[in-house]
Amino acid sequence: MTSLGAPGARPGGLHAQLVDALGRRIAHGDLPVGSLVSPERVESEYEVSRTVVREALRSLEVLGMVRPRHKVGTTVQPQESWALLNPQVIAWRADGPDADTQLGELLTLREALEPAAAGIAALGGREAIVGTLREHLRGMRDAYERRSRSAFVSADTGFHRTVLRGAGNAVLSQLGQTLIATLHARYSDRHQFFTADTAASLDRHERVVEAIAAMDPAAAQAAAASLVRASRVEVLGSAPAREG
Repeated sequence: MTSLGAPGARPGGLHAQLVDALGRRIAHGDLPVGSLVSPERVESEYEVSRTVVREALRSLEVLGMVRPRHKVGTTVQPQESWALLNPQVIAWRADGPDADTQLGELLTLREALEPAAAGIAALGGREAIVGTLREHLRGMRDAYERRSRSAFVSADTGFHRTVLRGAGNAVLSQLGQTLIATLHARYSDRHQFFTADTAASLDRHERVVEAIAAMDPAAAQAAAASLVRASRVEVLGSAPAREG
């Protein structure tokens, strides 16, 4: 029996907590692909109403993680059916058995999108964007000096969100939450937070800012690509394999 209201439970109402609990179990393989998720069993195990169970399973169905079938019941779906770009799914996988695989996949996505966004942002070179980037960079440097994990994450995510918004592209902006979730996956407890490369990483961030301020799209794109590639090496220890 698992109490959703117990100390240490995830925040939110019973529905949100049950979605989190079941989604995490699926992402971690505790509820393997093809297994039956019995509403009666979930209701008994978590001491929640049948209505809460139905709503939670519906939410997981929207995420592609389960599928109800007539005369079969609700079964766990293979990973290729999941909404893998959904921030909640990313968070569940981030502390699961394939966390590093996911991080590598998301970094590949960042390598494709973030340099393009930086190059587009440089075409505009808007003072407001540049000023905001510099403010976030100052926050990162200050947090690094104080070794403040929370302040560093806040400033870093603000920096990258500003780069994406600076492109003025609605599609890139919508992908922003996915790319920001990549940063949170990188900052999970599985990886060392401040490393020997952090100071150099701050300098790489600064090169992105200066290239955007100089309205140099090629330099901005190259600086952002270098930043993301270095992040991959720092965290995973290798560059992505390239097809030859």
